[in-house]
Amino acid sequence: MTKDTKARDNPIALWRRSRGITQKRLASMMGITAATLSVKERGACEWVRRDFEFFHDHGVSADYVLGFTPDVSGRMSPHTGEGEEP
Repeated sequence: MTKDTKARDNPIALWRRSRGITQKRLASMMGITAATLSVKERGACEWVRRDFEFFHDHGVSADYVLGFTPDVSGRMSPHTGEGEEP
């Protein structure tokens, strides 16, 4: 996987692009530099509590930011029990 693919697949990059928000604009909204946001989207720097609070205020769950769920609200899709076919 290339660095470009990883950044493109980052949940926040996907969320930001789906809303037509540039890195520069989101960084400004978050009170960080575009370079810092870029590093965070690439996974080279971790998200911090302040970031999670910002996203929470904008309806984005920590689970989504961290890539644990594809649902921006953080809802997990139902899964089958052990040994059951999906």
